[in-house]
Amino acid sequence: MARRASSKSRHDENLPVNWQELLDRAVSLDWECRTGEALEAAEAAYEAALEAGDVAGALRVSHRLALIHFNKDALAEGLKMCLRADTWLRYCQDEAAIISLQSIHGGILVALGDLETGFALLIDCQKRTKTCTDPLANWRARTAYAMALFDTKDFDRAAQAAAESLDYAEASGLATGSVLIARSIASRLAARSLGEHRLAGREIDDVLLARTEEQLRSILTQAEAEKLSYEIAECHCYLGLLAWTRGDEAAAAARYVAAIAASRAAQDDVLQAETFYWYAYLLAGQGAFDEAVSLLAGIEAMEQVLSVPRMKLRHFEMRFRIAEMAGDWRAAFGHHRVYHGLVLEDYRRLASARAYTMKLTLDLETMRRKEDSARLERERLLEENLRLASEQREAALASRTDPLTGLGNRRELQLRCKDWIETGVTHAALMLVDIDHFKRINDVFSHSIGDIVLCRLAGLLGDTGREGSLAIRMGGEEFLLLLPGTTTGDGLVEAERLRLRVQDHDWSQVAPELAVTCSIGLADWFLADSLEAALQVADANLYVAKNTGRNRCVAAA
Repeated sequence: MARRASSKSRHDENLPVNWQELLDRAVSLDWECRTGEALEAAEAAYEAALEAGDVAGALRVSHRLALIHFNKDALAEGLKMCLRADTWLRYCQDEAAIISLQSIHGGILVALGDLETGFALLIDCQKRTKTCTDPLANWRARTAYAMALFDTKDFDRAAQAAAESLDYAEASGLATGSVLIARSIASRLAARSLGEHRLAGREIDDVLLARTEEQLRSILTQAEAEKLSYEIAECHCYLGLLAWTRGDEAAAAARYVAAIAASRAAQDDVLQAETFYWYAYLLAGQGAFDEAVSLLAGIEAMEQVLSVPRMKLRHFEMRFRIAEMAGDWRAAFGHHRVYHGLVLEDYRRLASARAYTMKLTLDLETMRRKEDSARLERERLLEENLRLASEQREAALASRTDPLTGLGNRRELQLRCKDWIETGVTHAALMLVDIDHFKRINDVFSHSIGDIVLCRLAGLLGDTGREGSLAIRMGGEEFLLLLPGTTTGDGLVEAERLRLRVQDHDWSQVAPELAVTCSIGLADWFLADSLEAALQVADANLYVAKNTGRNRCVAAA
């Protein structure tokens, strides 16, 4: 779309804060040719995306950052943005974001001369478009491939790829602005391909020429209606090139003059220089060498053009060719020397950029390895901490638990009593439970059967159905059952139920002819008083139960 000047400042109030709004602002600034501010906004968008944990957002922003650098011919910086974002590719499931990043990444690599890696990325993007449902990303992949072919001077295949990209853009329902860009790119590459055919004296595809002219006239009509000065200038330039290609030099000259005026209105030196180049060819072909040289000399005042190495290279190639056509061999030799020096400088620049990017790749790989190592160490430490915490919990539990029965021990008794006091419990029914004739069970049935009896009794103790009850193994065959908030009278009822459950339990499952009973001594414990005193009372009552026939409950000595 047209690039219009704006008085908006980057210090305006109510600036966007999320990454998408920052990215939209960066795109807008880029179109306004406020490149520095666009890069600042895009970098802020990248940080915002990472802070939000949006990996796909970080990749989309990186595409824009790389594209801005690419358009400035700052290839190494553009590649740096791609390599930085490449760190997050493994975490991204968004095909559209991946395609957007890899399309510009591949294009930059091709421009740097790494055709194998660059085209591999671009072809991978093409494959991904088969499953990606985002038409904008898919169009970007196709367009990037076409532009990469153009950068390698494969003009015919570039024009064909751009035409296919345009067909996709029109069929997929892209926004009007994107379709206009697609038409402009397809028309531009087709026109350049046809122009290169004319320069080389090769056969012209009349069908392609007619179709491209029709397309450019359609774009021009839309651009004039919307007053898009850049698109107007571009259309006149390439309509002029097509007119020159089919031999209508008068129409071509008129188009070039219109293109120069429109490009000045659009304040776009690059497009103006492009028009100058093709107009100079036309003039030189007519023998108007002084006018052609004057046009080329005018380009040398355009800092935006000659500050870009590739454009400077093209410029002096043009100077050499025009001088050669004019038979001015001294000037041709001088321009060719400059051109040759620029070619060598370009090779050195690209080699330096490749070396720089190789270093960046190695640095990023080293950083990834360090991050992976640190992550693994963090995971190891986390696992170790979890293991230690688990062991501590197990040790703490073991210190409060009887290992045979799983009931609490005396330490658990102390801790739970402390909790009861803190929560306002004032009294509890206390029962000392002792297995009758336990020694005989061990002697007759074995100690292993005795252990099973202890565990079965522990289960019966824990199954009182009273909320908050606490069963403790005191040692040997003696157990303690505490019922908080329960009086001795209610406790005696519970004790009798317990005694009957023990008596009526099917002990034959443990051993044939095994019968087990228990004796229970009760006490009423007021928590403000000594636990030991209450235990002594319960123990005395248990003694009475034992000495009056066993298998009974006693609540008073």
